[in-house]
Amino acid sequence: MGNNLCYQTGERSSQFPQLLLKYEMGNCEIALTAGPVENEDVECLVIPTDSQYSNIKQSDKPTFAQLNGKCVFVAARKMQKNQILAVVIDKETILSSDKSDDEKQTIYEAVQEALKIAEQKQMKSIGFPVFASKDHTTSATIMLMAIKLSVTEQKIKSLKRIVITLDHVEQVSSFKWVFQQVFKGNQQIAHSRTYSSSIMEQMESISVDIIKPKQKSATKEEKA
Repeated sequence: MGNNLCYQTGERSSQFPQLLLKYEMGNCEIALTAGPVENEDVECLVIPTDSQYSNIKQSDKPTFAQLNGKCVFVAARKMQKNQILAVVIDKETILSSDKSDDEKQTIYEAVQEALKIAEQKQMKSIGFPVFASKDHTTSATIMLMAIKLSVTEQKIKSLKRIVITLDHVEQVSSFKWVFQQVFKGNQQIAHSRTYSSSIMEQMESISVDIIKPKQKSATKEEKA
């Protein structure tokens, strides 16, 4: 199966998320959707939380110790989907600007670890909400690069669909733009298990691309 970037338009459903973009990597579809993430048609949902699971219902909290410090799998119960609780919410990190790199690394590792767990559990599909960072472009770059490298490095076989679902209109333009930058063409990306190095270079490249058009536009206005 080839690598194809596809678009889909249409009226947004009130029940199911709308498909914005998708990209085929081998036998795995990477998709970007908008809508209620809980209604995403996937076997497993990733739920962002903190180390105390403060935003998780008491009945849904795991009853065993979390060994890896990032993610824990919770099997489906009754009408619920399988869940992976990902520890990416850290109030101290969010409030401290000098820890922004640590926050990026945490998000990057959590995405890759969640995918690894889903693959081990032989899930066919997994859905992510947006893991918040300092801005939407940063969140999009970290998450999408982590997914791309996971698919290429870990040789994912079980997962056939990986989705990021947006829940705010402000996220759409940034995520769509970064999605196209990350998955355009057949660019080779250096293998990396951390957010730094090759990931940082991609991030800087995207930031430069965002700035360049503005500089050109200003120059034209000045000439006029």
